[in-house]
Amino acid sequence: MSKYTGSQCMICRGTFTDEDDVVVCPDCGTPYHRACWQQAGRCVNEGLHHSGGSWAADQEKIRLRIGGKVCPKCQFVNMPDAAACTNCGEPLREEDTPQQQDAPAQGFRVQLPDGQSIYFNSADPCCGMSPDDDMAGERLGDVAGFVRSNTLYYIPLFKRFRDTGRKLSLNLSCVIFPHLYFAYRKMWPMALLTVLILNLCSVPSLMLGMLSTLSTPDLMEQLASLYGTDAAMFDGLKDFLAANEQVFQSLYVPLFLVNVAVRLLLCIFGNHLYFRHVLRKVGRIRQTAPTPATRQALLRAEGGTNVWNILGCLGISYALSCGIYMVLFFVFL
Repeated sequence: MSKYTGSQCMICRGTFTDEDDVVVCPDCGTPYHRACWQQAGRCVNEGLHHSGGSWAADQEKIRLRIGGKVCPKCQFVNMPDAAACTNCGEPLREEDTPQQQDAPAQGFRVQLPDGQSIYFNSADPCCGMSPDDDMAGERLGDVAGFVRSNTLYYIPLFKRFRDTGRKLSLNLSCVIFPHLYFAYRKMWPMALLTVLILNLCSVPSLMLGMLSTLSTPDLMEQLASLYGTDAAMFDGLKDFLAANEQVFQSLYVPLFLVNVAVRLLLCIFGNHLYFRHVLRKVGRIRQTAPTPATRQALLRAEGGTNVWNILGCLGISYALSCGIYMVLFFVFL
């Protein structure tokens, strides 16, 4: 068995078999059918050439991410379902997997916006549609496999986006905590951008609140007793805030309205942003994964949701808010 068996030729997208005549790029090690290599006349995996990487290392990282088996003899990383090492033929121990009992399917019918209805059950992530249906250029089964959580809501919604071209829907989570929603759905660029915008919009409120706090006589006495002569830095900070109080008050209402507008826009377009995110990620996985088994494993690993991301996003938001205070304190030290 060749170590390329089951991998994918990047030109014809065909899967290598034991009988295929395979040639590899001398620079990055990407394998091709000999006929494909001769037809193209070059390696099409130019990204590895620029980065100095190798095809074998990239594939090993993918297999490790999805729980690949390491051969005890040659240390080659195999697919999780491999019975023997692809590189040397050494038998691999089958991992014990818990048997899951199938829950009774609860079927029901859902009315679609176009007047049609579909019948599906909670055990069917494709919501009664064929996994091979086209979903804006990607396979529906792959899209559902990436979404994983709450497909009963998202798949019919994605179908509406695809069929009507409309981008509007309601995502109430994005009104209350849009950054947490994006982090939960592993959309980190949108989560970080939203955190930055919302924190910037809250700066006038933070400054006015700080000024109100520093204007409390009892607090200033406590600070003086705690810091002694160093408490003068708080007087400088208080004077700075008082001198710019009018600026903060004039910015408070406009930035508050910006905050509300951002939340409303994300409420309306948040689901479509997630739709585009899913299609983009599924497309990248399809181009990267050499076999259907690898593709499904990557969809499970990179898709779905992550509750811990919510805590991470809360930490980033809190750190950014504290950073604003720290900058001011350092300025007046």
